[in-house]
Amino acid sequence: MSADFSTDAYALLDTIEKGIAVGEDKGATAIDTNRPDVLGSAHDLSGWLDENPIK
Repeated sequence: MSADFSTDAYALLDTIEKGIAVGEDKGATAIDTNRPDVLGSAHDLSGWLDENPIK
């Protein structure tokens, strides 16, 4: 697998890790919630993996 191929996946993983690094879940209605970083990026990563299956 080339670095160019997996760059998008690694970017999504980095965003998830940054969201988790905040620590505690701030909740869905918090002004500076970390949920979009964690859950949104995980959803996007799932879609990327569906489109780019690795055997």
